[in-house]
Amino acid sequence: MLKALKVSNFTVFGSDVEFMFSPGLNVIVGENGAGKTHVLKLGYLFSRAWPDLTAQRLAVNKERAQAYLAERLADLFQVSDLSALIRRNTKGGAVLQAQVDGHIPTVQIRMADEPEFTSPGLPEAMPWKVQIQRKDQAGLLKATVLPDEVPDAAARNAFLPQQVLVPSKEMVSLFKGLIGLFDKYRDFPLDISYRDLAVAMSTLEPRDRPPLMSDVAQRMQSLLGGDLKLEKGELVFERADGSQMDISLMAEGYRKLAMLIYLLRYGVVERGSTLFWDEPEANLNPAALKLLAEALYALGSAGVQVVVATHSLFLLREFEILQMGSAQGHANQVPNKYFGLGRQKKDGPVSVTQSTDIADIEPLVLLDESLQQSDRYMEANP
Repeated sequence: MLKALKVSNFTVFGSDVEFMFSPGLNVIVGENGAGKTHVLKLGYLFSRAWPDLTAQRLAVNKERAQAYLAERLADLFQVSDLSALIRRNTKGGAVLQAQVDGHIPTVQIRMADEPEFTSPGLPEAMPWKVQIQRKDQAGLLKATVLPDEVPDAAARNAFLPQQVLVPSKEMVSLFKGLIGLFDKYRDFPLDISYRDLAVAMSTLEPRDRPPLMSDVAQRMQSLLGGDLKLEKGELVFERADGSQMDISLMAEGYRKLAMLIYLLRYGVVERGSTLFWDEPEANLNPAALKLLAEALYALGSAGVQVVVATHSLFLLREFEILQMGSAQGHANQVPNKYFGLGRQKKDGPVSVTQSTDIADIEPLVLLDESLQQSDRYMEANP
């Protein structure tokens, strides 16, 4: 689980911009170019670092972390020169810090009528602190990554469930051959998160029904009239009657819903995972978006940390409605956090406001523009 992220002079951000995340639902809003996607990618980077570095059962140390982080930063942000990630007109470098909690395997015992545990084990701290410094000598990467702190003291048996980043572009229709294209071409025009997601989805369906397949997921299945399935390395959509439909004929927004059901049914997203999702609202009608909001909220109550970046006032309102309903005892209340990214002046650095109440977020561009639109409509229809 991602607990905190602190950035200084990284891309559009100024000094000491800090995010304190909720273990449940986290929503990032802000105008275009305010760095919402950058926050998702950094959170994803540090959440994946431990499982990636320990996959070969080797110890985590600064030397291995340095090579890994330099490569992943370049691939996630699609830069050949890491100095491009240092904020413009900054004399020094950028600093990235993250607090991530892994888990130590623990025997968990509960009564049959008790709810599932939301954590897969005892928490284990995995702190990171990294500098990106410009270097004078010529080279492919004209800046270097200097890890100041890595989780080398974490327990060797600590683990992190699979971390998932769903990028803004729909990728179900891109799935076929995507991994091979990434491996063949150096300058493939998508960032590495697309390959990561394709690899995560290339898995076998578990025999038992995963516990995260909630009633919301079943209602989404009813809306879609079927399921995504993996057959011979290809994603296919199978209708309830057993017939199949070509993925390209499926509405783009519905592919997103189908992908979420797939991630749950195949156990890609599980208890203890963090699900990062960039603009989940794209190409979804309000009815489908309402279902998606319910599903994400339900995941937050079931032990999945959800971090989304959005431009949708409708999605924000749905989260608020769900939260208010939970407060009135209609469902389990999910810990939540809202983040507003904005600038004090046009070309200035981006700063963040954060609160458990969306009304405290400044600037809330979505609401401002919605109110201004209402004013324009009233003026046009006196």
